[in-house]
Amino acid sequence: MSTIFSLINRHNKVYRRDKTLVLFSFLSVLIVITLYAVFLQKLQVDAIEEIVPASSEITTLVNEWMVAGLLSIVTVTTTLAAFGIYIRDLETKGLADLLTAPTSRATLQFSYVANAWMIGFILSVVAFILCELFIVSTGGHLVDAGTFIEIVGIIALSVSLSSMFNLFFTLLVSTQTAFSTLNTIIGTAIGFLCGVYVPMGSLPNAVQNVIMFFPISHSTVLFREKLMVHSLDNVFAGTPEVLAQYKKNFGVVYEWNNTLLSTSVSYIVIIGSTIALATISLLIFKLKNK
Repeated sequence: MSTIFSLINRHNKVYRRDKTLVLFSFLSVLIVITLYAVFLQKLQVDAIEEIVPASSEITTLVNEWMVAGLLSIVTVTTTLAAFGIYIRDLETKGLADLLTAPTSRATLQFSYVANAWMIGFILSVVAFILCELFIVSTGGHLVDAGTFIEIVGIIALSVSLSSMFNLFFTLLVSTQTAFSTLNTIIGTAIGFLCGVYVPMGSLPNAVQNVIMFFPISHSTVLFREKLMVHSLDNVFAGTPEVLAQYKKNFGVVYEWNNTLLSTSVSYIVIIGSTIALATISLLIFKLKNK
């Protein structure tokens, strides 16, 4: 066990020293924040004010919608950047040096995964706290202690899924150039696949289905369900039909074959996908190291 902790500590120090990896962790977040500040917020506020009376609570609602998407993105980009250490060690033969120590290849690989999970979880929780402070500074309210714990639990699940998702793709590349390309592709696409850049209702049905079947997007749904509950009730008070339509159009809930998917379905998708990706990654690892 001490070997695992020593390896994780080593990976963590390498990650913190590499400013490029840290930048990659938040590059997609910076893109979303920029797009949101420039036009996404105003577009959403204007759209909502067309169907309900204008109020300051609308801005809070839209901010919470954006924060939920950001949290999903952070869990992906931070864990992916952390796997950059593995690719660097692989290309520079640092992995071979580490294997000269009395440790197995499986233990070493697990240390990279554990380090990615730890970095992703810590940075995601920090991002959540900063986002909460932003919401409060713009007129919103802090979540209560119970909701805070629930969201941290969702972050843990989302980071686990993102770690397995990124491990799967990382095992398919072996150079830093290829990994940089992978980082760019995932970092660019993840905002669309989590339904952050464009509301679900504005997309063709085929694209909506792609987002719905993308496992990590279910983390976004769970974050929205927890963060937006009070704002939704306040903004759409007395208009249940308008509320239901908004939730479907903006991806607060998913609808499949005219049936709204419950939060239980999202949890099942996240946990099931995590196990499936972990199993597939284990098989790839064994094939690569026969």
